[in-house]
Amino acid sequence: MGELKDESISSRTRRALSDAKARGVKLGTAGADNIRATVQKRKDAADAFAREHEALFAELLAQGLTHRKMAEVLNARGIPAARGGEWTHGQVQRMLERYKAWRVAGSVN
Repeated sequence: MGELKDESISSRTRRALSDAKARGVKLGTAGADNIRATVQKRKDAADAFAREHEALFAELLAQGLTHRKMAEVLNARGIPAARGGEWTHGQVQRMLERYKAWRVAGSVN
């Protein structure tokens, strides 16, 4: 029974390493270079999500709502957060901070 378990673990490990290699992960190396692509991919996805909801957040800001109230409104409207769940005040705050950073950088009018 132990041998069967070892084979199963070994098989899953080989498959996971193969998948990682297919994603471009350099196996056997560690450090920032190995995670840079993943970090950039997440940032790009977060930027795209924020751009999709820019007008909605402008509307909520214009109403003078708190971050908690914005989260309540988004959830009441059935608008999923970036990963599909419900909004929290922290997620709203991070979204607004992203918009602020864009304005400071001059990428949003």
